[in-house]
Amino acid sequence: MSDSDQNQQEVNASEEQTADSGQQTLTFDGKAYAMQSLPPEAINLLNDLIRSENELNEHRFRIRQLSAAQQGLTAALGQTIQASGIEPVSEEGEFKPWIGNDQQDEATAA
Repeated sequence: MSDSDQNQQEVNASEEQTADSGQQTLTFDGKAYAMQSLPPEAINLLNDLIRSENELNEHRFRIRQLSAAQQGLTAALGQTIQASGIEPVSEEGEFKPWIGNDQQDEATAA
């Protein structure tokens, strides 16, 4: 289990404990702490941890969006090339700029 998954489970567990007991708690390293007893620095760190987790999730979502867009663009490029009826410049599918049309015709004729 990754650290972020464990942290999210601990935050979720503290939310569940809040609903049960009416007191907000933080479960960290398997131990529950009353939120009101945490020093301000710990509250700030917890808030930063939650914010960073949210940002990571947003970036993961954006990566999935970009990946889907890239797949769609790749498919559209392939369809456009196929629909245009153009042929690849060589049978291997790679461009060989050092072979001019004259040299290529001579090589084909030989």
